[in-house]
Amino acid sequence: MSDMTDEEIVRAVRGMAAMQAEREKLAEQVSALRTAVSAEDLAERNRFGEAMAKMDTKILLESIEVLGRMGMTLASQACYAVAREDRAARPLRQ
Repeated sequence: MSDMTDEEIVRAVRGMAAMQAEREKLAEQVSALRTAVSAEDLAERNRFGEAMAKMDTKILLESIEVLGRMGMTLASQACYAVAREDRAARPLRQ
């Protein structure tokens, strides 16, 4: 059973969608710089890549929490397993 109200679920889904949209923008910027050769462009691509990796971790950790609160325990545990495997979630706090 979920301990979230409908409003909380909507808020959580909107938050996840916003994070995903931000991640997609970062991915576009990394992709645009994929053929970078100058030191400045390479540094910028790395900066965007690091920001994208941080956003991936944030999305994964948020997924663990939200899915668990929604009562979707198996999905939450699957995300947790991925986080542990990728070492993205050590110590599983943002």
